[in-house]
Order: sequence, then structure tokens, then C-alpha cells
Amino acid sequence: MDAKEKALVGDLYRRVAGRAFHERDVLAFLILLREHAARASPVRELSDFVAHREKDRGSLKTYVHHVVAFGEALVKNTAAQLKINAVHSAEDFCQSLNAVLGRFNLSPLARDIADDVLTCVMSLLQDVRLFHNKQEIGRLGLGRFEKELWLCGAIVMPPKNVQVVFPALIVPNRYCSSGDVKQLGAFSGLVVARCTNGKLRLYVDGKEVT
Repeated sequence: MDAKEKALVGDLYRRVAGRAFHERDVLAFLILLREHAARASPVRELSDFVAHREKDRGSLKTYVHHVVAFGEALVKNTAAQLKINAVHSAEDFCQSLNAVLGRFNLSPLARDIADDVLTCVMSLLQDVRLFHNKQEIGRLGLGRFEKELWLCGAIVMPPKNVQVVFPALIVPNRYCSSGDVKQLGAFSGLVVARCTNGKLRLYVDGKEVT
């Protein structure tokens, strides 16, 4: 790493550690950390996703295939034995992030701060289109529940138009109420994540989501 790169990472790290950052800072942070993260690690893959909105390789590609397989089995009433896991766990993301920060001689971030960073990643990945066999089958979106916030993939399976929704990423919900669970906790619009006064907050159309 060169001196300028190290200085940029250090500046963004101090914003994150001080809990005074915007999701745009997380985008820049991950892009800078990307080349220093181990291949196939959560930080490397998620930084690729936010930088290129890439969805046809790595763990997200595997996730899409699993969701499609589940949807096909659901249509055939044979889905009982299938299980879909999140792309990366919040704990694994925290460990991966701190491993990369160690290469810059920066102190590890606490788990709750790493969760804030991951929540920003989830916000950045809203509306990413999901493809299977070169055809769009759905999109990523945010869902809120009493105890968890999800970045979830939602697809519709023909011929019965069965909707299949599963989480791609999950963090503890410290940010807002559960909303209307009948609608999968959907937000009223695109979410923007911003951390001010020591707390990460979510906004839609400039208004804080409570």
C-alpha cells in the first residue's frame, strides 16, 4: 500500500470508529480495502458487490442458485428439506473486516460498529438485480423485523407466480421498528444509512425511519 492509500483508509476508519459517517463513506472504505482482503472473504466479496453491483459470481451467485432451487422445489411441493443461508454472517463480516484493518495497523472495530458498516452495505445493495440463466428473476431489497434487518432476494417463480423471499445478509435490528410484518417489513422507499451523534439511522426521502 502507498502512503496516500494508507492515509485515505485511516481517515475513513476514524469516521467509522467515531460513528460519524454516511453510507457513501462505507462505499469508499470498502473499495480501498478490497485489494487487501483475502479472496472469497466477506469483505472482498461484498466490496466487489458494492463497487460493481456484480451478481453473477461468488457467494451471491451461489445464493441466487439456492433461492431458485428452493423456488422450483416449492412449486413442486418438495422444498421441505432445503435450507438457504445468508451469503455471509454478521460475525464473519466483522472478523473479515478486522483482519483487513490489521494490515493497516488499525485497531479492531467493535461488533456493533461492524454491524453498522454491514447495514450500510445492505443499504448500498438495494435494488441490485438478480439473474439466473442470463434472465432477471428478482431484486435485492431491505426488510425490517422486530429483531433483524434483512437484505433479501425476492423472486417470482413461474408458472404459479410463487414469490420466494430469503435473506442474503442479516444484522440485528437496532435501527427502527419492525414495520408491517405482513409486507415483509418493507420500507416505503429506498433507504439511506447515515451515522450521526454516535448512532446509525435510516432515512427514506430525507425522513428518519423510526
